Amino acid sequence: MPKSRRRTSPNRVAIPPTVAKAQPRAHKRTDLLLAVLVTLLGAAVFVIAIMAATIQKRDETIRSLQGKISGNTAAPRPLFYYATHGNNLPIITTSRRSLSGTGYLLTIRNECTEELPVALSLENPSGARRKTVNIVLDPLHTAEFAHFDEWKLSTGDIVVITHEGFNSVTMRFQ
Repeated sequence: MPKSRRRTSPNRVAIPPTVAKAQPRAHKRTDLLLAVLVTLLGAAVFVIAIMAATIQKRDETIRSLQGKISGNTAAPRPLFYYATHGNNLPIITTSRRSLSGTGYLLTIRNECTEELPVALSLENPSGARRKTVNIVLDPLHTAEFAHFDEWKLSTGDIVVITHEGFNSVTMRFQ
């Protein structure tokens, strides 16, 4: 039997028949790799979007807290203002151990715009000692005290800070 011949015109191109089933497809691995890369790219975009939203929420929270903090810091006011708004002494007191380690350091900050004369009543119940000291705190300044004449602040001491017409502040050193 003679082989059949295909006739082709000079302008036509002969197209080979479909690839047989036994031959591997040349682009199968690259298609799989491309699909994996596109999937990973989509996942990365998703993760970046979540991270951006988290960072934006964190920044909003920080701005909100900064606004609250700056809103809580009231402008300094005269002593009369504090007398008519709760009668609390306009002071901030803190204490810490002295650097020498043998006593305490008392820190008092005057938060008003005027000099503030206060009386400090010192008491040590174990030693049955008492003493009253009058000091004047400069406006908007901090004063530190480790001792008052022969009295050195130590464990068990009680300090009561008073000013006429205001609530007193009591501290116990432990």
